[in-house]
Amino acid sequence: MSETPRKRLTVFEPLERLTPDGFFYRRWNDRVFPPFIDPAVGQALADGWDTDEHDVFISTHQKVGTHLTKKFVVEILRQLHPYPDDGGIHAGDIGHGTVPWPEVLASQHGLDAFHDFLARTTGRPRVWYLHSPAELLPFRRIHPDSKFLFVLRDPRSVVVSQYFFYKSHPLLGVPESLTMEEFVPMFLDGGMYFGDYHQHTLDWVSGCDGRIDRDRLLVLRYEDLVERKETAVDAIAAHILPGCRPTDAQRSAIAASTEFSTMKQGIIEKPGTFHFDPQTFFRSGQTEGWRKHLSDSQQARIDEKSARVWGTGCVTHPDLSGALTIGHR
Repeated sequence: MSETPRKRLTVFEPLERLTPDGFFYRRWNDRVFPPFIDPAVGQALADGWDTDEHDVFISTHQKVGTHLTKKFVVEILRQLHPYPDDGGIHAGDIGHGTVPWPEVLASQHGLDAFHDFLARTTGRPRVWYLHSPAELLPFRRIHPDSKFLFVLRDPRSVVVSQYFFYKSHPLLGVPESLTMEEFVPMFLDGGMYFGDYHQHTLDWVSGCDGRIDRDRLLVLRYEDLVERKETAVDAIAAHILPGCRPTDAQRSAIAASTEFSTMKQGIIEKPGTFHFDPQTFFRSGQTEGWRKHLSDSQQARIDEKSARVWGTGCVTHPDLSGALTIGHR
């Protein structure tokens, strides 16, 4: 598989700003999306795309472990399922050419390119990633055998990861002067890209208002993907390839490939179609790095919202208890 050079994404006018000096966005059905997604194209997918039995969707809000989950899924598939040796999954690529974000693929390259990807990857597990809120899924119909993995993360970690990501992103116009004290209220207000993180999570673990069969939805915690890797390998493999179980050697190799430094260095050396500079956008891979960046009062404000939306007296709602350990709800 040939490597593709990183290319600046096209943005779609007219742009609006979330703040007077930054956070460019486009609005789609009263939701705020990054400016490199064309709302008209997103709507075309929602009106006309029917998933099939081979589709595997990784769904997250932003900066909740998307690339890490992609790495788990791709490594499991290349170890346990036959793929053409000239394809991206066989090569271990987790970039957008192998694991696309559908609204971005169609916005940036056109609907013909989207349908060409469908044609080229039909007949075997095909992997996508999503940031869609539950009410704006980019499908008309969901095949009952399509698979979904949803990843949640401690909101305190999400705040910190999003803060640094947005400031580094070249297309969003976020001022370098933006402080964490300014950013935390923006996050808690829920009016940023893809909607409120807490509600996004609650809607997804509930099956997107019944649109996704609960047997087809595996809920994972980012913290488990970091700290319980071999258990994660088994859970994901059982979900996306029922009846297949990795050997001890395969499980260990897959888990090792998802270590933060290993994954980052692998993309630096062999980027494939990965579209971000890993030196910039792979920041820490830690589960409790938020302790170094959030004040006590900021932590308290985030915890208060978590308790209010997910349940009083705890960071994670009891109804999400199935997400606290690897496995199905």
